[in-house]
Amino acid sequence: MIFIKSLGLLLCLIFALVKGDNVVVGYFPNWLGDRFQASSIDFAKYTHINYAFAIMTKGNTPEWTDQSSTDSQLAELVSAAHKSSAKVLISVGGWSGSISFSTMASDASSRKEFIKWNIDQIKQYETDDWEYPGRQGAGCNVVDAGSDVANFGTLLKELRSELDQEFDKGSKEITIAGHVGGPGGSSNDIGDSVTRVNMMTYDINGAWNPQTGPNAPLKSSNGSSFVSAIEEWTKSGVPASKLVGGLAFYGRSTTAKEDMSDGSMYQDQVQNDPPKGDSYDATYQDPYCAQDPGGLSGIWRFGNMLSEGLLDTPLTAKVPWVRYWDDESSTPWLFNAKTKVFISYDDPKSIAAKVSEAKSSGLAGVMIWSVDEDSSNNDLLNAAT
Repeated sequence: MIFIKSLGLLLCLIFALVKGDNVVVGYFPNWLGDRFQASSIDFAKYTHINYAFAIMTKGNTPEWTDQSSTDSQLAELVSAAHKSSAKVLISVGGWSGSISFSTMASDASSRKEFIKWNIDQIKQYETDDWEYPGRQGAGCNVVDAGSDVANFGTLLKELRSELDQEFDKGSKEITIAGHVGGPGGSSNDIGDSVTRVNMMTYDINGAWNPQTGPNAPLKSSNGSSFVSAIEEWTKSGVPASKLVGGLAFYGRSTTAKEDMSDGSMYQDQVQNDPPKGDSYDATYQDPYCAQDPGGLSGIWRFGNMLSEGLLDTPLTAKVPWVRYWDDESSTPWLFNAKTKVFISYDDPKSIAAKVSEAKSSGLAGVMIWSVDEDSSNNDLLNAAT
């Protein structure tokens, strides 16, 4: 992802066919393998599925890390989605998959090559959409703070033109996924070109901070939140009807330095060293970027919080864990007094609060990371839809 420092944007480009007034977008990571099949997705409740990620580690065009797996997995996903009139998006980039994106966007011939890849992929896999992110992310991603925004805008216009020539004019949507902090100024140049802005309203607090805090707060008096993202984007000139709120189907764990049993959500914590998360969490080192430190993520998928004994029910904790609720951010959190592990996550109550805010604010819908992280009963998805 390319970090545009002057705007602080997390940009994603999506080309989609229009489906209904409200969207429910879900990410389907292509590394899940046999752990989660496309047939497990409740397509009746999703309007769009983002198949993530093709990556840009070199050159002007993305590539799939496992082409043969993509061929079969994506074909299955498209077939299953189309039977329920859901749309499939090809996602390019990710946190560590946009190393050469900035360089590509800076040159006309390189952009042309990139655009051709885009159109070819839509045709090959019969997908309905295409998506790519644009933020620094991993430390190896090339960044041109002075030119990335302008180059991105040029790419948007060129790609819009090519799509309108290749497909029926206006039949594809163009949307971006924006940073929770908004564009940091007027977004008219980009906003006028897009159909929707999908706001990444999660990963706001984590082990990188000196204190514990909510992963995806609805509101916050001392930082970014779901509500502040709406305010920032609308203030920049993008109407609420073009905004989509992001929902996290996972939580982040950290180790507190103090006993948090008093119920105060903000305490000093061990920084940049998260404890092990759920059973899927493992030490990881980005193979494309040695500059980024490897380690555990501390991620707890909501479904695994239930199946691995942290939660007794979607709204109650299992001993020795204690569930707390932060009123300001509308966030549940767990604390284990023995290990001092803190987990900020979302449950049906907090998801419902965000959806209510999205509806009352007139947003276009919601976006979910990710489709595999819910409980077996789809407790979070049911709350979101």
